[in-house]
Amino acid sequence: MTLTEALTANEFHTGKCTRRVGPRGGVTFQQEIWRRNGKTKTWKREPERFSIPVKYGLYHYGYINNDTNVHTRESCPFWHNGGTL
Repeated sequence: MTLTEALTANEFHTGKCTRRVGPRGGVTFQQEIWRRNGKTKTWKREPERFSIPVKYGLYHYGYINNDTNVHTRESCPFWHNGGTL
């Protein structure tokens, strides 16, 4: 994820977005959606470094930084293909 995506995005997907077909043909999508919970913190000495406070569900909080494996909703393959992977 780039710094511009980190500054503008409000929704982040962690890990892989998966699609599963059940025994009767039903399709379920599994993805963890983290939402922004504050302002992006940046550093002057390292301009590409960032930290974003996020929230998942009711009680789970955390931070997304440069080392976290996430992507934004706009760059998610699930959302760009009309719901198919």
